[in-house]
Amino acid sequence: MIAPVPLVLLVVVATALAGQSRASRLIDSAYAQAHAGRLDSAEALLRPVLDASVPSERDERAVALVVYGVVEFFGGSDSAAARAFHDALAIRIDLKGDWLSQADPALGVMWLRERARAICGTPEPEAYVFLNSDTSAAPQSTLSRTEAPRILSGPRLSYPEDLRRAGVQGRVVVAAVIDTAGYAEPGSIKVVQSPHPAFRYQATHYVEKARFKPARIGDRPVRACVEVPMDFRLRR
Repeated sequence: MIAPVPLVLLVVVATALAGQSRASRLIDSAYAQAHAGRLDSAEALLRPVLDASVPSERDERAVALVVYGVVEFFGGSDSAAARAFHDALAIRIDLKGDWLSQADPALGVMWLRERARAICGTPEPEAYVFLNSDTSAAPQSTLSRTEAPRILSGPRLSYPEDLRRAGVQGRVVVAAVIDTAGYAEPGSIKVVQSPHPAFRYQATHYVEKARFKPARIGDRPVRACVEVPMDFRLRR
């Protein structure tokens, strides 16, 4: 049975979708139908949002694609489910999908795989993935000798003055591919979580200038995709 998780939990930084528009109501109804096992009804409700016959905001379309992916997974089409997750993450890379493993562990694995692809891409040579301490990309024989990248030094983080005055704080998470010399590769840096857009410059600048100890597989340094959390907190 599909886990009864509210749709608003799918998006990290967004207003609640429930009841805001016709598209949101269709998505909510589709999720309820999917949770009840009526997959055909769920898909029919989602179709007007997905084919744009019902206007929707970007966040709504992203959520609709996640729900559609769930419907396709339980309908037996893993490839369609993965494609829907990929398309959703292309719209909102900060979508939350941890709850999907509650519905089915294989669904959770699929989400994590598509999230890693969206964040890390598929560069050549392929980068090992160390998102949320995931070392599944490393050969099993070397997992015991696998070392994720770690920060050696970085520039001072400055608190955006407008956000300080407004009392805005929270965690920013930046992902990047770290090369074998210990630097973030240009073009790979992405903000995957932020309580406010104004934190983004400081956070990405930090990762751009930081020096890392490269990831290692055994004694060999390797390119690796990692997430770097940064907490912006105000002193009381």
